[in-house]
Amino acid sequence: MELRAYGAILMRRLWIILLVVGLAALYAGFQFYHLIQTPGALKAYQSQITVRIGIQASTQQNGASYGDLITAAETFADELAKGPVMTSPVFASQIKQQLEADRQQKAVGGPPDVGAIARSITVSNFHSVVTVTVNWSSPAGAQAIARAVGEVMQHHIGDYLDYEIRGNNAANAKNKHAQPSAQIVNDATEPVQVEGFAGNKPLLLVALVLVALIIGVALAFLMEYLDDRVRSKEEVERLLQLPVIAELPRIPVPGKEKR
Repeated sequence: MELRAYGAILMRRLWIILLVVGLAALYAGFQFYHLIQTPGALKAYQSQITVRIGIQASTQQNGASYGDLITAAETFADELAKGPVMTSPVFASQIKQQLEADRQQKAVGGPPDVGAIARSITVSNFHSVVTVTVNWSSPAGAQAIARAVGEVMQHHIGDYLDYEIRGNNAANAKNKHAQPSAQIVNDATEPVQVEGFAGNKPLLLVALVLVALIIGVALAFLMEYLDDRVRSKEEVERLLQLPVIAELPRIPVPGKEKR
């Protein structure tokens, strides 16, 4: 089949190609608009704060050794890094309160959303040192949230790890066990620009439209293959391998004049 014939098929079935590509483009446009409206989706700013987890000294440790305290501190750091504490709604609500107390609502772009705060935090640790990374849509917001995380950890770390170290007798737990502590090693760093959590999605949306184009072209040829109508004398000559001797004109419809 000549290229001209392929072009004729595509033009004849252009509607199905435009329909498939149009639907994909509408979906991609909607998703891209949603990404633009989502803070930190395409472009974000990152700030980190480093906190050392320790154990408060107590005069009634019941013979606990220094090694035991180090092991406990590392266990708490692992819990913060790998557990759900730092990304929980409760912890995010505490950060929101701290931001409001520090008058940093404007830095985060208005009243902070608890869910957005929780999604912006990632945690890692090395032994008892915990590094909290905050990704936010603005540099001031990223640094403000990182500082708020440090303040909450300093003043309220026992609220989240206390269940790990209490004994069976809750009334005497504080007399028998040390309490966790958090000390800021490095304050919130200057924000740096990073790729957002959906930074590669625009490329995926473009790829979706291209795939839709390929599917549309394939459907056009499939429809042509299933269509057994003959549309021109050239198709007759090609199918029958015989020349066309004469053609009958289209019979006019009674009552309609030929224009």
